[in-house]
Amino acid sequence: MNHSWADGGYERSEPGPSRGARIALTVLVVLSTAVGAAWYAKVGMDQSKQECYAQRPAGMSISEVTTTFRWLPPGYDCSYVQDGTV
Repeated sequence: MNHSWADGGYERSEPGPSRGARIALTVLVVLSTAVGAAWYAKVGMDQSKQECYAQRPAGMSISEVTTTFRWLPPGYDCSYVQDGTV
């Protein structure tokens, strides 16, 4: 069984990228993935909250809409205050 992939020795003896370049690329990919995931979550959460405001009953102001964060599924639960009751 050939374990050349595990010990860093490859079939071809051509020089590859340096260790520093591989580490820099890995860090760049991990950071860009994290930033992308955070942006996606932020945009999704904003859309969820805006949907609560858009679907409020007629005649109700935005200040009477309460949004509560929920973990699963990620988003917001909406509650509408009418006549002092939720």
